[in-house]
Amino acid sequence: MTFSITISNQISDRIKGAKEDNERVKRIFSWINDEFEWIETDYKERTVEEILIRQAGNCAEQAKVVEKVLNHIGIKTRWILEINSQPEWEDRQKFSENLIEKDGNFYSIFGWNHNDHRWIEYYNKDSNLWIPIDTAFGVFGMKHWLETRISFSPESIPTSQQIIPFCIVALDSSNAISEELSSFYLIEQFDKYYNGLLSQSAEWAEWKMLINQLTELGIATYNSQHNLHKNQDEIKQFTNLYSKLKKEVLTGVK
Repeated sequence: MTFSITISNQISDRIKGAKEDNERVKRIFSWINDEFEWIETDYKERTVEEILIRQAGNCAEQAKVVEKVLNHIGIKTRWILEINSQPEWEDRQKFSENLIEKDGNFYSIFGWNHNDHRWIEYYNKDSNLWIPIDTAFGVFGMKHWLETRISFSPESIPTSQQIIPFCIVALDSSNAISEELSSFYLIEQFDKYYNGLLSQSAEWAEWKMLINQLTELGIATYNSQHNLHKNQDEIKQFTNLYSKLKKEVLTGVK
């Protein structure tokens, strides 16, 4: 996209002197992560420039800015959709039910004990890998994503906010789901982060089964073919299983 001269100059100033793509992306991440405020969804459609001027937005708005700014400086990106388990909240359930009644099952992506989240991966040409970048949760890079979004550490989001991802997928350029990533982030990389301890756990087989099951249901929901509210028991089971896995693995680590 084409930005105004003022914003284009602002972007250029942010990456001035950065020669490597990774450093340029880090500069953009730091800018949005440090200076943009996360605010709750109000369902108003805003342009990227409006969000930049506002310096605030929900996860999808911030991801939109990251996408367009990185594309502007020649960095390839793709959108990531995520559904995560959350602390139970009746207001979120009621709001979702109202939207489902008006606009269909897609809006069951959030409800009583789960919610929708959006972020970006950028393509690192040197490593030939897609790298996570999420300014809403302040996450940059695979190790940081694992530490912040799924690990058992006291500072992690699952520990501090009880938000645990269970469905992760990538979109292609036409905004269609192109790749299932739950097994990569939540099984392969999660186990790798704990040096194989997770796959030795008695809970691991059930963890993998639930991830696969909830991801399939999440994809069907994103495609408006399923109402995820029907699976709130399975989502609760997933949350409880995370706690069991955490207890078993941390006991093993000690």
